Amino acid sequence: MSNNNKKYKVTNWREYNTSLKQRGSLTIWFSEDIDQSWLAVKEGKQDRGRPFIYSDTSMNLMLTLRHIFRLALRQLTGFVESLFVLIGKVLPIPEFSRLSKRMNRSLSALCLPSLEGASHLIIDSTGLKVFGEKEWLETKHGKQYQRKVWRKLHIGVGKQGIIVAREMTNHLTDDRACVPSLLNQAGAQEGNDLLADGGYDSHEVYNYLANKKIKPIIPPPGHAVIFSANNPSLRDQTIDYIKKKGYWAWYNKNDYGRRNKVENTLYRLKTLFGRKIVSRNWSNQNAETQLMCYLLNRMTSFGMPKTVKAI
Repeated sequence: MSNNNKKYKVTNWREYNTSLKQRGSLTIWFSEDIDQSWLAVKEGKQDRGRPFIYSDTSMNLMLTLRHIFRLALRQLTGFVESLFVLIGKVLPIPEFSRLSKRMNRSLSALCLPSLEGASHLIIDSTGLKVFGEKEWLETKHGKQYQRKVWRKLHIGVGKQGIIVAREMTNHLTDDRACVPSLLNQAGAQEGNDLLADGGYDSHEVYNYLANKKIKPIIPPPGHAVIFSANNPSLRDQTIDYIKKKGYWAWYNKNDYGRRNKVENTLYRLKTLFGRKIVSRNWSNQNAETQLMCYLLNRMTSFGMPKTVKAI
């Protein structure tokens, strides 16, 4: 029987309601030392090129406000100027072109956490539209169609719903090619589980995880066949188990419902930050997805619902 009909109820509505209100609060706190941390510190020995005027702290602050309030760079400059007027600060504001050029360097310092101890990693990918970039596709009849180019965002989520790994690729990249990178970023260790959908099923992925001593929980397609009956691999054992006892028996045995966390995470990410990347070049687009994952982790830390099965 399918588990999709089961209903759940939230047990911490008071705390969860408070966390949702906190995420939407417009209260912005500036540290008391903002005058000292806003501008870059000039060191005695400089690298080649013009020294920076603004610190990475100021850049990250403005880019964070940009994504939370979905502002264009010019409007972002006016927004921060208004904030400084309200709090009585007289500080220079970086122009929009400087923000664009510094984005990749500033946001690269934002780090995602790693898996903690015995845990599991859930991976999946989603598509994000790219602003202003188009490709022309010709049909066999010679008629041209205009279609948006998009990026694929691959993420890995831990058992607490926190994003611990992220990678951006073009739309032609196979999801399975990103498995090693996501595992390394997350710090997956021996004995961890890896949960993914059927798009990640392959002999190469199973062999790679076997060498890492990480248990794959990936459903094979319905037409999958056993490769070796005499010396069955873990994938062969999975296929045999599903054929004998059914998919839902395998689902319950491996607690495959945990994979819903990564789908919920991708849904929340698109709901909060939109389905489009606003940066124009590849490096800034990559940095933008890093910031989106970092901010979503911060919002998740405010509080998440705790649910139990309804009787």
